[in-house]
Amino acid sequence: MRLEPTITSVQNAWVKTIKRLHHSSNRQEQQKFLIEGSHLVEEAIATGWPLEAICFDSNWALNNQEMLAAIDKDATRRNVLLQPASEAILRRLSTTDSACSVIAVALQDKSIAFAPRELSLAIAVESLQDPGNLGALIRIAAAAGIGPIILSSDSVDSFNPKVLRSTAGQWFRGPPVVVDLISLLRSQRKKNVQILAASANGKSFWECDLTVPTIFLLGNEGAGLSSELRAEATDVIAIPMAKGVESLNVAVTGALLLFEAQRQRKTAPRSD
Repeated sequence: MRLEPTITSVQNAWVKTIKRLHHSSNRQEQQKFLIEGSHLVEEAIATGWPLEAICFDSNWALNNQEMLAAIDKDATRRNVLLQPASEAILRRLSTTDSACSVIAVALQDKSIAFAPRELSLAIAVESLQDPGNLGALIRIAAAAGIGPIILSSDSVDSFNPKVLRSTAGQWFRGPPVVVDLISLLRSQRKKNVQILAASANGKSFWECDLTVPTIFLLGNEGAGLSSELRAEATDVIAIPMAKGVESLNVAVTGALLLFEAQRQRKTAPRSD
């Protein structure tokens, strides 16, 4: 097996380069990101996500010899660097307080493009800022069986390690896509897709026909939707809540809307 010599020095040039991926600006510059922990690395490998390197300690290597051997024999992954490192190096590369035994360096795959030609059900979010909320929405979208979460360009970096960790591996099966939301919404309205803007004030989402092609439009955690985006909606909807409750977490809102849409679609009378 073609393992590199074990890295033990924190002054190693490769280690310094990889550590820069902790920051969004450097992830953008290098067009790479970090995948931390066995579960996420295994999901990346299982889904065929392009990897540049896998850095691991001796214990992880001992417990994953078959996986390393399979990578070594895989013609599509022969260029993946298999890099042993000391526990101190893994701690330095980790973005968490508790170091991982394996960290992969992955490529930001530009071949993954969003094609909204036949959009049936989706969530689009403007200016989403919290990585945990994005991660939760990705898991919710996966559970509801829809396509990727759609984000405006000023949203949280979808390659943020906190986002990946909070998705429990689902990120690799439906990574978020970043688009010009106004252009997307206008193009979808021409195709008779209804755009439903979630707000504290609007008609109950229980009254909406969600069996037709629908985009749920959600806003920033604090400010909500901008007037520009709200103007693109075909209707404004709200989730009925008890008196004194002003709002719900954006991920909770997304979950309620998506699963109501799926419920309607599964219980609607068949046209045939």
